[in-house]
Amino acid sequence: MKFTAIITLMTELKKIKLTLLGEDIDHRHSLIAMLKGHCHSLGWVQDSHSMKQKGLPLGLLSRISRYFDQMTYTRDKNFLNSICQYLDQSCSNIVVAYWGTNPLSDIVAIKRLRPAVKIVLMVLCHPLALDNIGVLRQNLMMRRAAKWLDGILYPSKVMADYFHKNVFRAQFDRLPHLVLPPCWPMSYQCATNPPRGGNYANIIYVGRTDLSHHTVHVGDDLRPQMRAILDAGIELHHVRSPETSDEHPNRRPFSPLSQNDLIAKMAVYDASLISYNIDACNRPDRFELTIPDRLITSVAAGVPIAVPAKGYAGVKSYLHEYPAVFQFETAVDLKLQLDNRSRVESVRDRAWNARKNYAAESHGEALASFLTQFVS
Repeated sequence: MKFTAIITLMTELKKIKLTLLGEDIDHRHSLIAMLKGHCHSLGWVQDSHSMKQKGLPLGLLSRISRYFDQMTYTRDKNFLNSICQYLDQSCSNIVVAYWGTNPLSDIVAIKRLRPAVKIVLMVLCHPLALDNIGVLRQNLMMRRAAKWLDGILYPSKVMADYFHKNVFRAQFDRLPHLVLPPCWPMSYQCATNPPRGGNYANIIYVGRTDLSHHTVHVGDDLRPQMRAILDAGIELHHVRSPETSDEHPNRRPFSPLSQNDLIAKMAVYDASLISYNIDACNRPDRFELTIPDRLITSVAAGVPIAVPAKGYAGVKSYLHEYPAVFQFETAVDLKLQLDNRSRVESVRDRAWNARKNYAAESHGEALASFLTQFVS
């Protein structure tokens, strides 16, 4: 009986002909790692917003056009002709779109043109806005998109509950969903545990420090928290930038690294700091719900996590079974915890050994099984 069920499941999985829709980011590689060997075919196309923006800020006319598309649907004929041709040639029966509100206008347009194709949204980060009007607008956009979706992937139960109460409301019941913790592929992980750092309190921060860049928001400005950490006597390592160059004796800036080099470097530290300047934001929803990429990178590196004791419900939900977390009330509190060197060494070992539980491949079967309900 069990053997027959396995054969049936394998047969269903091979019916999945899937196209990923979104930016060329690490989450794309994660989805590929999850689904490798679990579907008949797997391809990728960029969403229209990413193709146009190419990392540059939008001009006024482009922003107006973008907002209009977001509240209706994508009208770019070249993009629509291209993606429809791709879906037809690949015989795709499912599109998994990611992330946030970026692909929503494309989702509506694709569903209008190819209604038979099932569309699943991978939420990841929501809301992006840090003010009341922005959060309301993005929740409205998500709610409007619900009728065009066939399923949804949430990064945590915390995010799923938020959508249930604040976004989809009654529409939530009709949408199949799966909580899919975001993880990087196993290939991102370093095989060799690097030598440990010095025998004193030290942490690494892998968030944004280039505060003049147009994509940086006020929550990224961690200079007040940095100063408290430095003054508490903790050695702080982070990417070098003009905005954070004050020559404090405990500051240790380093040059930007590739993702692989960063992961290989991180395990030498006592902990990776996950924190935002929440006090500068009108709405902290984003930091309560979203699992940031810097956290996914940290667990892949096998480094303990330092996170404020207050808030960050999504982060803490993700770390529920992670055996290496320092929750702290103040920078002085964190320093006291890191001064317990025997505990730090034990926590470091547990973090390193937990890496295998945070690899994308471990979620492949659950994701593929979820997707089978959308194919016949």
